Amino acid sequence: MDRTMRRHPGFNPLGWLLAYAALWALFSEGRGWLVGIPAVLLATWLSLRLGLQPWRLRWRALPGFLGFFLWHMTIGGIDVARRALGSPRSVAPAWAGYRLASRVPRVRLLLSALVGLLPGTLASRIEGDVLRVHVLDATQAWEPTVAELERRLQRLFGEGRGT
Repeated sequence: MDRTMRRHPGFNPLGWLLAYAALWALFSEGRGWLVGIPAVLLATWLSLRLGLQPWRLRWRALPGFLGFFLWHMTIGGIDVARRALGSPRSVAPAWAGYRLASRVPRVRLLLSALVGLLPGTLASRIEGDVLRVHVLDATQAWEPTVAELERRLQRLFGEGRGT
């Protein structure tokens, strides 16, 4: 057995295989398995070879996270469409900094990826403990929504208060 796999004795390779197969099925709408099977096998092998640990989620936090995120993603889409079709005065773009509360790299990375789907925000990079965010309207209260998303991600990954 590979040295990397021995370091994580409780790790189940079947879990990686099922996770990657589910992702392929989701993103490809269940098609393209001629390419998907080799891709899933390669991703599984790489995960095992690199000794990656799967994300440990708190499943009880998942429904609240999904509800919050889907609601705000919908509001964001409606807001951007309204601004795009409205007058130019409805846009006041600016760069802002958001101080990260989380120290967990996965939470920070996922937060930076998901911020762009919230109303009028787009993350560009993380500098130390600050997430650089471009906001569509500097007068809009974007910070509380990003903070709540970060709190929900922390709960989802079992970090911080409310775990």
